[in-house]
Amino acid sequence: MVTIKDVAAEAEVSIATVSRVLNGSGYVSEDTKVRVLRVINRLNYHPMPSIRKRSLYRTLGVLLPNTMGNHYGEISMGIEEYAHRNGFNVMLAMAREMMSREQEILNEYFQRKVDGVIVATLHSDEHMLNMFIQSGIAVVAVDSPIREIRADSVNIDNASAAYCVAKYLYDRGHRHVLFLPGQEDVHASRDRLKGLRKFATRSPDFNLKVARIGGFEPHHGQEAIRDYLLNPGVNFTAIFAVNDHVAMGAIQELHRNHIRVPEDVSVIGFDDSVHAPFTIPSLTTVSQPRIEMGSAAAQLLIERLKSTQKRVFRNIVLPTAIIERESVKIV
Repeated sequence: MVTIKDVAAEAEVSIATVSRVLNGSGYVSEDTKVRVLRVINRLNYHPMPSIRKRSLYRTLGVLLPNTMGNHYGEISMGIEEYAHRNGFNVMLAMAREMMSREQEILNEYFQRKVDGVIVATLHSDEHMLNMFIQSGIAVVAVDSPIREIRADSVNIDNASAAYCVAKYLYDRGHRHVLFLPGQEDVHASRDRLKGLRKFATRSPDFNLKVARIGGFEPHHGQEAIRDYLLNPGVNFTAIFAVNDHVAMGAIQELHRNHIRVPEDVSVIGFDDSVHAPFTIPSLTTVSQPRIEMGSAAAQLLIERLKSTQKRVFRNIVLPTAIIERESVKIV
C-alpha cells in the first residue's frame, strides 16, 4: 500500500510538503505542487479521509466553460438554487474553454478547501480531478461524461437526441440534411454527429452532409453556411445546427442569400434557448432541462457529502424533447 512517505520520497520533498499540497495549506511553490500531484497520480496514492474533513466549509466549487447564452447560465442557476436551499455556498469560475485556466481554477478550489466540486464540459483530461477524489473531496460532472474516475455525473443522451432529430426530419420528407457541428473537442458535438450517422446507416436514403466550419456561436453558423454555399451549394433541404445560436446565425446567412426558411430550407436547432420562440420564423429545436441538470448535480454532490456510508457512483441521464415551431416544413 502506497503511503505519504512513499510520495514524499518519490517527489523528493518532505512529508510535511506533501501534506500541505493535499490540504492546500501553507506555501508550496507551483513547480513543487505540480511535481507532488503528478507523483500522487502516478503512484495512485489514496490519502486517509481524515486529511480533508467533510462539510466543514459548506462551500461548493463550480467550474464552467463560460456563461454566454443560456446553457451554462441555467445549469449554474440550478446548482445555486439547490445548494442555497441546503445551506451551501457556491464559488463559480469560468475557464473560457482554456485547459490552462481549468487547471488554475481546480488548483485554487483545492487550496481553498471546498467541500465538493462540480465541473461542466471539462476540456482537460478527467484524471485531473483525481487530486480531489484522493483527498476525500467529492466531484460531480454535469454535461460532461465521466468514464475512468470515481465521480457522479448528470448528462443528456446527445446521440439519442440527434438520432430523434434525424428521424423527425426524415418523417417530414427530408432526405438531404446538413449538420452544422460544434467544436470537435466537445463531447456534445461529437455525440450528436454519432447519432446522425447511426440513423444514416439504418436509412440508406438519408443523405447526411457535415459543414466544414464548426463552433457554438452565431457567427459560426453564418460562416459555415457561407462556406457551404460557395461549394457545393444548396444540396440539402434541411439544416440541423448543433445549438440554437448556430441555427440563428445560419438563418441570417440563408436570408442574405435569398434562401427562405422554411419554404426553401428547414432549420432545427438544439437547446430551446429563450430566443428560439422569437426568431422569424420561430425556431424548432430540442429542449434539454438545463436547470434540472444543475439541480441534480448539486443534489448528487450534497447527498454524497452528507452520507456517512459508501455510495455507488451514479450517472443520471435526463430526457430531451423536440419542440415544434415554424422553421421546419414537410416536403
